[in-house]
Amino acid sequence: MLKVGADFWLAHWSNVSIEESEHGNSYYYSIYAIMGLVSASSLFFQSLEIFFRGIIVSRKLHTQMFKRIIRAPINLFFDRVPLGRLINRFASDLDMVDSTMPNNISALSHAPLNLLSRFVVCAIIGTMWVFPLAFVFMGLGVRIQRRQLTVYREAFRLSKK
Repeated sequence: MLKVGADFWLAHWSNVSIEESEHGNSYYYSIYAIMGLVSASSLFFQSLEIFFRGIIVSRKLHTQMFKRIIRAPINLFFDRVPLGRLINRFASDLDMVDSTMPNNISALSHAPLNLLSRFVVCAIIGTMWVFPLAFVFMGLGVRIQRRQLTVYREAFRLSKK
């Protein structure tokens, strides 16, 4: 949302002539710089929070997996599962939580706000004909995503064998 506000501020700044304005360029530049700093600091703190929450989730997952392994019946589990496979499974699951999940959570949190800001811009600009097209493309995107998801799951299942 701050990016959209900064874009509107830049548009306002470019439409105002310096001779007619009671403010100089430093006023407009300082407001734009403040918007940029607030945007960058909010992104930094969001990344920090996702990072620390990822550590908490990783520790919790490791503890739960370790407890389940330790409590498994010895003659049924450890005789049948090689130690290398067990360590590989631990490492791959924790790697998924540590590397992939923060990026996915960040993208998931940014996507709705980004979409909302684009709709607000379209509503302000006055191009309301974009909304019906958006619903058509959303329907098409959902159909493509469902098809891609089934193919991805099958490929992932085959790669694990």
